[in-house]
Amino acid sequence: MILSPDILLTLSTLVILFSIASALSVWSDGEFPTVALGALAAGVGVFVYAYWSLDDPQGWREVPDAFISVLSRVMN
Repeated sequence: MILSPDILLTLSTLVILFSIASALSVWSDGEFPTVALGALAAGVGVFVYAYWSLDDPQGWREVPDAFISVLSRVMN
């Protein structure tokens, strides 16, 4: 079962944000952020796949629309 592109966009955006924060934290400690960069690469890959699987992508407006769609699915 493949998740809908809205869910994938939302999850991958969150993974990207958390992995950037993690990479900066590990880098400021003086170490190389291997795991965080791996999570960042995976998040970007899933984001690109989800964006390409949309029927009619309309630019960066899709990201907030995806968050609203997922929130409405959770609230319903």
